[in-house]
Amino acid sequence: MAEIKPFKGLLYNSEVAGNLSGVMAPPYDVISSDKREELYQRSEFNVVKLILGKDLPGDSENENKYRRSKKFMTEWMERGTLVTDQEEAFYVYLQQYKVRGVVSKRMGFLGLMKVEGTDVVLPHEHTLSKPKEDRMMLMKEVASNLSPIFGLYGGDGGYLSGILKNSVSPLAPALDVELDGERHTLWRLSDKGEISEIMGAMEGRKIFIADGHHRYAVAKAYRDMCRAKDGYDGRADHVLMYLTDMSDPENLTILATHRIIMRVSSENAKDIPSSLGEYFNLTRFDDLDKLMDEMDKRKQKSYVYGFYDGREYTLLEPMEDGALRDLIKDKPESWKNLDVSVLHSAVFERVLGIRAEEGDITYVKDPKEADKVIQSGEGKAAFFLNPTKIGQLKMVAEDGEMMPQKSTYFYPKLLTGLVINRFEDQKEKVR
Repeated sequence: MAEIKPFKGLLYNSEVAGNLSGVMAPPYDVISSDKREELYQRSEFNVVKLILGKDLPGDSENENKYRRSKKFMTEWMERGTLVTDQEEAFYVYLQQYKVRGVVSKRMGFLGLMKVEGTDVVLPHEHTLSKPKEDRMMLMKEVASNLSPIFGLYGGDGGYLSGILKNSVSPLAPALDVELDGERHTLWRLSDKGEISEIMGAMEGRKIFIADGHHRYAVAKAYRDMCRAKDGYDGRADHVLMYLTDMSDPENLTILATHRIIMRVSSENAKDIPSSLGEYFNLTRFDDLDKLMDEMDKRKQKSYVYGFYDGREYTLLEPMEDGALRDLIKDKPESWKNLDVSVLHSAVFERVLGIRAEEGDITYVKDPKEADKVIQSGEGKAAFFLNPTKIGQLKMVAEDGEMMPQKSTYFYPKLLTGLVINRFEDQKEKVR
């Protein structure tokens, strides 16, 4: 079962870094080039310089963005911008945010989890080679987990959540910032008795990866690489993980991730509407908002999609659920129940003849962004989805299956820059 332990975190020092809202950033994989420039301008110490550096003219094997990340990190530690805590701690993390005007909260904690196989840590999405190569290059240089992996644990009636809330209630926050309309509060929890209680409450649990599949795959590969070297001391055996209770509805807001088909043969592109009509009832709208509203009204139904090819917005409702499911072979029922799985394996591959290879599809969370891409002519067609349900994710992961890439969007994202796991600070001899 999962092994969770406290650690000595590497944190920003506000006395040197200034306003800590200026040094934080979203996860690297949701930062656009424009957003990166904005973050660079916020502070000379923004963590984006570590997680998503810039490629520069003349870069080489010996001078590149990964080497510059290491240089920045070293300089910031020498200046006292980043400081390692003297005591091991769990870091309790509260996010407060709004979705459609409703205020929500999510509380969990950051700790180190021993890197395990898929019998203990259950992924649910396929990973791609290029992001893994990129993250491995970075990890080799900085020898740290710069961003936490987002993990979920099964419900215990709110027992562990209660421990976290009670433990931090008398404590002053280590960090409390507002950023992009969200409030992020972090507490150090270093009391040995409370740490022991949390570790005990986590015993025997399996962990579901909500976000950070590429980072977890790289953490495992990096650990294996380190273990192959003489004298390895175990410092990379654990990975930085954020954990929250998946049974608490207040903790989880899942949004949809929409698909833009970027590459498709002209012959297939012409046939898309007529091919869809063989399996779906088509209802056309002249407005994206109306289409999304109608999809939302049907979010409890299966295999309801939106479609836009630059001409008309179309609601797709299946004529027969079974007809689409029958197009998928050799998969368990949990997998066939997913809208996103049916979209990729039945609709894209079998109905439309689109083989979604790496780079053929772009993923966006904002339907209006997809709309703009199609109208500009950069993309061929957009498919809109309703969010995946948490119970569906759990069943697929327990069946050992993988969803298509970007099947879930857990909102809000975890901030990067709250706390870093530097392997040098966690040295522990392997027994």
